[in-house]
Amino acid sequence: MGFGFHGRKKRDVDAEKHLRRMHKSTPFIESPLQGADQEKLVFSQRHEANTVELFFDLFFVANLATFTTYHSITDTSYLIAYVGFFGILWCTWFQVTLHDVRFARDSIYERVCKTVQFIVFVGLALVGSSFNPGKPGDNTNFRILCYTLVISRGLLTLQYIIVLIFTIRERYSKLYLPLGLMIAIYAVAAAAFGAMTPAFRENELGHENVYVVWYIVMLLEAVCVITISCCWRMLSFKKTHLMERMSLLTLIVIGEGAIGVTKTVSRMMGKSGLDVESCFLIMCIILVLVLLWALYFDNFPHGHYGTIRQQVWSCLHFPFQLAIVGVVEGSQQIAIARYVMRIYVKIEKDIDKICHVENLDGQKLTDALTYLLKYFNFNKKVETAGLEDMTLTWIWSAGNTTGICSPEVAAEFNRTGEWTESDISTIMIYIWDGVYQGIGMKIPTDKMEKQYSTEIALASWKVVYLYYWVSFCTLIGCSIAFLFLIRRHKADLFDFVSVIIRLIALAIGGTLIALVSNDDALYAVIASPSLLPVCLILLFLILFFDKVSAAFCNWRLRKSGQPYALEAGDEHGHGHGHEDKSHGDVHVHDEASESLVPDHRHYDDHRKSAAWSIHGDADTQPLTHKSSHFSTGTSYSDQQSYAMSPPMVSPPPMMGHGHAPHGGYQPVGTSQNYGA
Repeated sequence: MGFGFHGRKKRDVDAEKHLRRMHKSTPFIESPLQGADQEKLVFSQRHEANTVELFFDLFFVANLATFTTYHSITDTSYLIAYVGFFGILWCTWFQVTLHDVRFARDSIYERVCKTVQFIVFVGLALVGSSFNPGKPGDNTNFRILCYTLVISRGLLTLQYIIVLIFTIRERYSKLYLPLGLMIAIYAVAAAAFGAMTPAFRENELGHENVYVVWYIVMLLEAVCVITISCCWRMLSFKKTHLMERMSLLTLIVIGEGAIGVTKTVSRMMGKSGLDVESCFLIMCIILVLVLLWALYFDNFPHGHYGTIRQQVWSCLHFPFQLAIVGVVEGSQQIAIARYVMRIYVKIEKDIDKICHVENLDGQKLTDALTYLLKYFNFNKKVETAGLEDMTLTWIWSAGNTTGICSPEVAAEFNRTGEWTESDISTIMIYIWDGVYQGIGMKIPTDKMEKQYSTEIALASWKVVYLYYWVSFCTLIGCSIAFLFLIRRHKADLFDFVSVIIRLIALAIGGTLIALVSNDDALYAVIASPSLLPVCLILLFLILFFDKVSAAFCNWRLRKSGQPYALEAGDEHGHGHGHEDKSHGDVHVHDEASESLVPDHRHYDDHRKSAAWSIHGDADTQPLTHKSSHFSTGTSYSDQQSYAMSPPMVSPPPMMGHGHAPHGGYQPVGTSQNYGA
């Protein structure tokens, strides 16, 4: 018995095998108006980020990672420099994103623009390697920063000019003024950045206040652009994928913390191997990353919740993402501080045993101290190679000093608790310095000339503790603001519980910040392994009460039998193409949960031009035969009426899918999603 093949079934993959293929081609330039939604009179190029936008986001995180690597926060000036550079980086990314989500279409022209923007971010990386406006130094980097910002804003000016040219060709006269204002804003910003370059001449030090111009210009730039999008709703972000871009950047910022965790693991356990406490601290950091992700994405907005509120929500991502960076980086620094202080205690106990318990002297003392020094392998790292030779010199000096660890000296130490032998205390400080520098901390040379690394470490940990809990409080504050901004329905128990638990966490964070006023209590807390678990527990409790209150509200709502709105989108509703995707459905009795969406493709070009024309009424007025016409006087009949705003009297609900009837309006379904 066998298998017989009396014929071959034609495979689907071979159905077009006899045809020649039409290759995909990239146009030189495409009109941004092709993505204009003629129904809602807004721009909507796509509903999800494309690959070039994700590629652009990688340059942001690469800059952030490089800047973090080269800038250890050792005092307040370095903290301010960190925040300042993050602000420059974020504002540049934000302005590019505001353009891309509304007007960018894949073309040769757009790819060239993106390449220039990549170059801009590489220039920012060059500047970031030595960015510290509060310290006098080489002004060349600051001039490069000004030139880089001029290129960035000059390119945005050119891109908006291109958009304006296309709108003029299509006679979308309502966009002339807002686009002209956008062009003027970026042109003025580029001129302001260019005018700053003379202030950064070689050997010019009297320009402390000039740095403020960067931040003032960027603040005014962001405020003006957002204001224009709020006043001219045709330039709003209602149907764009701006929310997805902000969420992806948030995910990337959290992911940058994952890169830092791998470095922290190698610093803490790369030499000594696994130990219980270090593993516990690393697990705490990982769980903090997971909970930060859940805190943001579990409360991600679903559906349209207001044009202006969307703009505020987007702008709040600057402090929110900066706070994420502070919490993530701070968690790593606190774990390292605990590790270093534990090593400090071990070194002090070992030397105390050698000198005050065993009372070693001469060659035995030299051998014991040398063995302790060699354990850390300072000679294998460039940063600490010189410290080993210096420490050995002091060890030989101590070994040649008679009675340096005599019982009398030990008794004096036991009585006062202070090291009276200068050679021994110097050896201990040098080993401490080697441990701190050996974990990869970037300490400025000018500080090393004035202070021991131990003194720098103690001061830096105080700053780290402060910005860690300030970042935590900022993050929780932004989370509360997000809850208020994205709420679209009637408040329930979840809204009250979620805000109350966050306020409690905020109060605890503020209490911990107050410990900065007491150095003894502060360093006792830093030396303990309890700081990271406290942050972890607070984040866990917030999410726990969110889930419990949400589950209770859902149970009670289902039990009541009342109509309810379901906010459960598919991956936050980021779909493909321009179809209206649903973030959630409204469950009601005897009513349709979906409404029809008219197919606007049958409207001709004259119809589009009229809808976007300034010759009609205001943007928010219905574009009917009385309000929408051409400059030639051609008017539309009632059967072609079309509006941005709803009619005075709603028609009866419509069932099923199909085209809208002429001369009427459709109810806007609550299940529609415009990406905002």
